[in-house]
Amino acid sequence: MIDEQVARFALSPELVMLNHASFGVMTTETMELASAVRAELELDSLALVDVEALVPRLRTAAAAGARVLGLDPAATTLTQNATAGAAALMRSLPLDRGDAVVVLSSEYASVLRGWQVRCNEVGARFVHVEVPMPLRSSAALLERLEASVRGDVAVVQLSLVTSSTAVALPVAEVAAWGRSRGAVVVLDAAHGPGHVAVQPDAWDVDAMFATMHKWFPTPRPVGLLWLSAPLLDVVRPAEVSLTWDSSDLVERFSWPGTFDPTPRLCLPAAIEAWAAWEAAGDLARSADVARYASRRLEAVGGVATATEQFLAPRLRAVALPSHDRAELLGAMAAKGLRGWTGLGPSGETMLRVATHVYNDESDVDRLCDVVAATT
Repeated sequence: MIDEQVARFALSPELVMLNHASFGVMTTETMELASAVRAELELDSLALVDVEALVPRLRTAAAAGARVLGLDPAATTLTQNATAGAAALMRSLPLDRGDAVVVLSSEYASVLRGWQVRCNEVGARFVHVEVPMPLRSSAALLERLEASVRGDVAVVQLSLVTSSTAVALPVAEVAAWGRSRGAVVVLDAAHGPGHVAVQPDAWDVDAMFATMHKWFPTPRPVGLLWLSAPLLDVVRPAEVSLTWDSSDLVERFSWPGTFDPTPRLCLPAAIEAWAAWEAAGDLARSADVARYASRRLEAVGGVATATEQFLAPRLRAVALPSHDRAELLGAMAAKGLRGWTGLGPSGETMLRVATHVYNDESDVDRLCDVVAATT
């Protein structure tokens, strides 16, 4: 079974890929489809790449993405990537001098920087709140927010699943705290679609940006933006292009200037492949491999970033306080192992793994052998 899944990807046979969560990975089928779509567009680019010709096709792709995620298609659109969705929100949400923007420390670096830049432009207050690590309870995070933030809040920014620490944050609880301070709640769900269920309505979130190419096997990049009803006529793309003024959300984000629409047009086929994996139990099996990875990594010195209730299904991270990052990264590279490494909040080495349908326990064992040997 694993050999069959491995054969569906163009990964180098010399590598063990445990980091598709950074940039995604296509199947050979979607690679071939992408080539066919690009070839079709080149038959008559003047007619086929024109905004009027593309919008109906992009609408179909956006609707497919909305349906598989259980979102309202009228409130959902595709974007160039998650960063484009984040930028649209940062540029569009009303923000005045003195307003407080609360951003959790676990947010992706470009999101942190984006809100810093926006706050500097208008004289708003950028409030950086440290997330306890390991995260053991929702109460611990809420207590940190209460202790760090005074008065009303304009915006609260948090992630569904944090990028470097792979923690599934208590979104509903943080959103409720933000609401109690009068905030617009913005959710970074980059690691949600195809991995963790997204329920922005149920969580009482105002806006959500995400990416589709991390966990669906579509060409990169494909982003997603969902808006609550009050924001549907407020949020505009960060770049002003031909469809910027459209009253229709999908059309508004369908033309960021000349671009390659191929990744978006391949999304429906990638969703079909993902659905087949889910039906066959392949995604559940890869979640079992992730749980195995947590146990094995902790056995070789890894410190979990959260207790079990806050761990993401197929994305796990540990702190390795006894390891040098450069040494670990070099040792992994020498053995053909691909995992994400970085620095934690106290400068400690972090290691994150993402399991896919082509991974099994032996991949984890190879990684853990290297971790143990570089202590």
